Amino acid sequence: MIYDFMPVSFIDFPGKIAATVFISGCNFKCPYCHNSYLIPIREGIRSEKDFFNYLKKRANLIEGVCITGGEPTLWRGLKNFIKNIKDLHFSVKLDTNGSRPQVLEDLIKGELVDYIAMDIKAPIEKYGIFLKNKKDIDNIQKSVEIIKNSHIDYEFRTTVNDKLLTLEDFEALADWISPAKRYALQRYKYAESILDKEKSGIQDCDINFLKKIKEKLNGKFGEILIRE
Repeated sequence: MIYDFMPVSFIDFPGKIAATVFISGCNFKCPYCHNSYLIPIREGIRSEKDFFNYLKKRANLIEGVCITGGEPTLWRGLKNFIKNIKDLHFSVKLDTNGSRPQVLEDLIKGELVDYIAMDIKAPIEKYGIFLKNKKDIDNIQKSVEIIKNSHIDYEFRTTVNDKLLTLEDFEALADWISPAKRYALQRYKYAESILDKEKSGIQDCDINFLKKIKEKLNGKFGEILIRE
C-alpha cells in the first residue's frame, strides 16, 4: 500500500518533473537499503485519496509519477493505482528489483508504464547477499529479458559499494545483462537509516571506484551513467 509521497522530484524520473510515491513492503534484504523502514508493510502516512487530490491540483507542474518502495510489484493494488494515474494523463516510471516478472510483463503489455528502472544488485553468484528467497534469481533473470525486449524506455542500475562488490563483479554483471540501453552506477552513501551498517560500512563509496567501473565497462551499454 502507499506509505507516503514526495510532492516534487527533479531526479527520480529522467527528463520529467515528477511526484514520487513510496510503497511499503519488500522481499529483499539489501544491506545498504536507505528505505529499510519500508521493508515491512506499514500503514500509510498519506492515503491514495490524498495523492490523487494532490495530482489533480498540480497537473500544470507535474509531468509524471515515479513509483518506488519497498518493492511496488508486490502490491496487489499496483495495476489499478497506475491505471488511475494514466487516466489523469501522467507518465509513469516504475522502480523494481525485478522479482515479479509477470507483473512487469502485464504492465508493459497494458501500456501502463513509460519507464522502468530495475536494480541489478550483483552478478548472479552474489545475489544471495540481497535476497530473502533464492528462488527469486530465476525471476530476476526473466525480468531482465522482458525489459530489454520491451518497447519502453528503461535503465538497469546498481548501487556501488566497494565493500560488497569488486571490479571483477561488475565485469561479470555486465556480461550477464549487456547489451542494454542504459546502465547507471549509483554511489553508495552512508546514512543512519541503512539496514546493515556492518556489511555496508559507514564510509561513502570512493567516486573513483565508480569511474574505474565505467571505464572497464565501456562499450557494453548504450550509455553508462554515474550518479553521485
